[in-house]
Amino acid sequence: MTPPDQHHPDLVILGNVNVDLIMGPLAQWPAEGEEVLVPHLRWRVGGNAGNAALACHALGTDALTLTSVGDDLAGTWLRTQFPAHAVHWLGSASPTSVTAAFSHPGSERSFVTYLGHLQNLGWPDLAPHLPPARAALLAGAFLTPRLRQEYPALLARLNAQGTAAALDFGWPDGGFTPDLRAEILNWLPGVQHLLINELEATHLTGLSTPQDAARHLATHLHPQGVVVIKCGHRGAVARQGGQEYAAGAPTVHVIDSVGAGDTWNAAYLHATLHGAGLEDALHAAVQVASRAISTEPRQFR
Repeated sequence: MTPPDQHHPDLVILGNVNVDLIMGPLAQWPAEGEEVLVPHLRWRVGGNAGNAALACHALGTDALTLTSVGDDLAGTWLRTQFPAHAVHWLGSASPTSVTAAFSHPGSERSFVTYLGHLQNLGWPDLAPHLPPARAALLAGAFLTPRLRQEYPALLARLNAQGTAAALDFGWPDGGFTPDLRAEILNWLPGVQHLLINELEATHLTGLSTPQDAARHLATHLHPQGVVVIKCGHRGAVARQGGQEYAAGAPTVHVIDSVGAGDTWNAAYLHATLHGAGLEDALHAAVQVASRAISTEPRQFR
């Protein structure tokens, strides 16, 4: 149970925080035994939850992230990247998770992840530390396999305490099998904000356009739920209560698109929690994410 004097944040973020090692641009993968050189390297906080937490901190969102971290050099570094009040860290005996992210010419990326400490992050670990909040973002389901198995219990807890659940599950290792589609659709009645990208939406539904995918997914959500499909440089489309919405994206020079969707989620929830309507929240999120991917060091305002 949450102590009665604990601060109740506007937003709780639950999911994967890890180290990102970003290299590129990589024109093509080396063959076995070969080596290639890339001109750029960045070392920074990563993970779906980590990227969202950083953006929330920059935007001034009243947010708390619940996650685990390894007791090693990478874990010690991660702890120093956030104010003490912004993250509740749970220790793990496993090494800290690291993702190697390779940017390619254009805006596409490839990822190789060692799960490490995220392999064992589960709902029983997080439940005692979950405070009441206005909203909760469940991020990176397929990179937190134990927590993913307990999503039904987690969503039930959020709904029971009146916390609006936002979900961005990410891309599954192995693709969208029939069993996985059924598992995700089973989560959706407890979700108020489904925040996924176009590729995830079309593969989950088997439909060819984000608009069609949004119409289909809206039938599975909470009655007042919002489906948002992020479409990269084309902005975002959304559906709520039978109405469709869209926000275009500005043309920017992309420096680093890693974490763009996670930053989008943070900006959308920040705007929503500050009273913005759906259309305004879409536009605000597109603007923040566009600025983030086109600035170095990354800026959010």
